[in-house]
Amino acid sequence: MARFELSDEDRSTIVSGVPCAVLLERHGYALDRRESTRNCLKYRAGKGDTIIVNHEGRGWWDTGSDKKGDVFDLIRRLEPDLGWRDACAELGRLVGVEPEGAVYVRQREAASGADVAPSLRWERCGELASGSQAWTYLTVQRALPEWVVRRAAAAGVIRDGLHAAWFCHRDAHGRVCGVELRGPERHLCLKGTVKTLFRYMPGGAPIVRRLVVTEAAINALSFAALDGGRTVDTLYTSTAGGMGPETEEAIRAHLRAMAGKSGVGLVIATDNDQAGDRYAARLSAIADEIGVPWSRELPAWGMNDFNDVLRRVVAERAAAA
Repeated sequence: MARFELSDEDRSTIVSGVPCAVLLERHGYALDRRESTRNCLKYRAGKGDTIIVNHEGRGWWDTGSDKKGDVFDLIRRLEPDLGWRDACAELGRLVGVEPEGAVYVRQREAASGADVAPSLRWERCGELASGSQAWTYLTVQRALPEWVVRRAAAAGVIRDGLHAAWFCHRDAHGRVCGVELRGPERHLCLKGTVKTLFRYMPGGAPIVRRLVVTEAAINALSFAALDGGRTVDTLYTSTAGGMGPETEEAIRAHLRAMAGKSGVGLVIATDNDQAGDRYAARLSAIADEIGVPWSRELPAWGMNDFNDVLRRVVAERAAAA
C-alpha cells in the first residue's frame, strides 16, 4: 500500500477552510459568550481547560500551557491516538463548515453597532472616586484597603466604569491596548482587548527589582495589600486570566530588564488550583530561562486566591475589634 501523503495544496485548503473553533465545538468545548470577540473566541471544556481561537479562526493557543498552532496541531491535541490519514480525512470533511460561536459573536457585534477601540473607551471612562459604585465594590465587597485603591487610581491604572471597575493593560509603548472589567455582575474584557499586563507599582521606584504576577487585577491589588515583603521597587501585575503571546512577551521584557541585577526576583502568585499550577510552571520556566530567581506564594488557609485571603483577614480583624 502506498504511503499516504498530503499535498501542500490540500494542507493549505484545510488550514484556511477549517476554523479551529469547529473542531473545538465538535469535541465538547463551549464558547464563553461574555468574553469572546470576533478576533478572540474563548472556548472552555471545564475549569482550567481553556483554548483561545485567533488569527481569523486559523490559529489557537492553550491558556494553561505553551501549546498552540493550526488546526492540524489542534486535532493532534484533541485526539492524540488518531492516525495521520484519519486526521486528514476528518479535517477534510470539515472544510467550509462555519463554527456556531463565530456566527453568534458576529451577529452580536453587528447588533451592538460600530467598533470602538479599548483605548478610546478608556479615555471616555470616568476617574475613580470615593463613594462611587465601583469604589464601594472594591473597598467593601472585595475588601481592598482605600490606600491601595487611591494609589491605583492616582497612577492611572484603574477607572470607574459605573457598574464595574476598569483595569488597563498597556503595550510596550505605554498605550492602552486592553481593559479588564470587574464588578458585582461583570467579569470580562472590553471588545478588541489585547492582553499584556495590568501593572500597579505603589512604591514608584525607577526600576523593578521584584515582580509579582497574579491572574486578575483584583488579586494583584490584594497581594499588594497583604504583602509583608513589599518594597518600593515591587511591581504587582495580572495577566487577566490566560497567558497569550503578548502577555508572555510583557513578562519576558520585565524579567530581561531585571536579569543580572542584585536582589531581583519573580514572585508567582497564581491561584491555588490546577490552572494556577500550570501558569506557575510556565512562569518558573521562563524565569529559569532568563536567569531570574523565583518563588511561588500560595494563598493561606488553602484558599483559592489572594482576594479570598484578604477578605478573610479583614473580616477577622473586624470581628476582633
